[in-house]
Amino acid sequence: MTTLRRGARGTEVRELQRLLQEWGYNPGPIDGIFGARTEQAILQFQRNHGLTSDGIVGPITWQVLQSQQPGYQMYTIQAGDTSYKIALRFQISLSSLLAMNPGVDPNRLNIGQRIRVPSPGPGAEPGLTRIVSGWLPYWVQSLAFQSVQNHPEIFRTISPFWYLMTSSGDVLNLPNAEDRTILSYATARGISVIPLITNSFDSELISTILNDPVLRQRHIQNIISKLVQMNYPGIDINYENLFVRDRELFVVFVQELKAALSAVSKQLIVSVHAKTDPTGVWSGAEAHDYIGIGQAADAVRVMGYDFHWQGSDPGSIAPANWVEEVLDYAVSTIPRNKIELGVPAYGYDWPQGQTATGVTYANAVATSNQYNVPITLNAQLGPHYTYTADSINHEVWFVDALYFGTLLNLVNKYDIRGICIWYLGAEDPKIYDIINAKF
Repeated sequence: MTTLRRGARGTEVRELQRLLQEWGYNPGPIDGIFGARTEQAILQFQRNHGLTSDGIVGPITWQVLQSQQPGYQMYTIQAGDTSYKIALRFQISLSSLLAMNPGVDPNRLNIGQRIRVPSPGPGAEPGLTRIVSGWLPYWVQSLAFQSVQNHPEIFRTISPFWYLMTSSGDVLNLPNAEDRTILSYATARGISVIPLITNSFDSELISTILNDPVLRQRHIQNIISKLVQMNYPGIDINYENLFVRDRELFVVFVQELKAALSAVSKQLIVSVHAKTDPTGVWSGAEAHDYIGIGQAADAVRVMGYDFHWQGSDPGSIAPANWVEEVLDYAVSTIPRNKIELGVPAYGYDWPQGQTATGVTYANAVATSNQYNVPITLNAQLGPHYTYTADSINHEVWFVDALYFGTLLNLVNKYDIRGICIWYLGAEDPKIYDIINAKF
C-alpha cells in the first residue's frame, strides 16, 4: 500500500478510513480525503499500538491496521445504548469492550457508530445466566413497554397480551395488538417477541375447542397462520381455569400444537397455574398436567403468584416458602431447563371486607406516603402496611426489590431456565439491579 499522509486523496485513503473505523477510531467521513480528523485518528492508533506517532501511514502502520483481530464482531450503536448495556447484552466484561475500542469515548456513543464487540472468552465476566422474560398487558402496554425500553439489555423475551381465542377456533386481536413500535424496537435489540394468546379465564370457551377435534385443528392452524404471517418466533399459550375433565385433552392439544409449530420452526411456551402437588388447591391448577405439558412444550411458565388474590383475605402475593414448594414440585415433573418462574411485580390493596384492587409498586409507595403510614419490610413475605381512608381500614401487600431478590434466590437454588415478570410497568425500578446481581 502507498505511504499516506495528510493531504492524500483516493481509494487507498478511503480504505484507510474504513479500517480506522473498524478498529473503533473516528476518521471522520469515509470520503477518501486525508484531513485533520483522519490524521488525529492515525496518531491515536499509533500511540495505542506502540508505533512511531507521526501521523504517517507507512508499511508498519498499514500492517498493523490490516492485521486480523479474531474473536470480535461489529456492532452498530442504537438509541439508548451505553457501554455497560452493550457489555451485558453480549455477556462480556466492560473492560474487554473498552479495550477492543481504544479510540472510542465510552461516554459519547453516537447512534449509527460502529464498534467492535469481543467474543466472550476466558476471564470474561458472565452476562445474565438465566432468561428474563416479561408480560405486557394490553391495558397498560405503553407503561409496560417503557420498562423494556429502560432495560433492553435485561430481556431475552417479551410476551405482550395480543390475542384472544374464540369458540370457533379463531385468533382475534386484542386492543393494541401487533404494535409496530414494539416489534421494530425488539427486533433491533435482539429481543424475541413471543405474544400471548388467552382464553380470558373462560372454562367453557377452551372446553369447546378441546372437545371437538375439528375445532382443535382449526384453532391450531389459525395460531400457525398468525405466527407465520407476523414472523413471530413462537407463542405463549395462556389458557387458564380449565375444567378438570379437560386435563388430558389439554395435553393432547399442547402435543398437537407443538407438532404443528415444529413443522414451521416455531416455539411453544405454555403458562400454567402454580401448585405444590398434582391436584393443587383448586380446579384450574389440577387441570394443568405438569408432566404432559412439560414433555411437549419448549418452555413452561409457572405463575408463582396470587397465593393471596383479589377475592381472598389480605396477605403475601407469593410467600417465599410457598414458592419454594411450587418449584420443588415443578422440577420433579418438568425439566429444569424448561421452567420459567412467573414472578410478581404488583400488589393488592384490600379494603376491609371487600375485594382487593391491584396496585403497582409506585401506587403502593405513594399511598403509604399520602396517609403517612410506615411500610413493614419483609424479605420472605413482601412489604406491607395498613391505613384508613373514609373510615375504612385497608391492608396493602406488594413487591419490592428486597422481596423480589428472595424469589430470584429460589430460581438460582432450583437452577431453572429463568423468570417471567408479571407484569412489566408495575415493578420496583430497583429489581433490575437485583436481576443483574443475582443472575
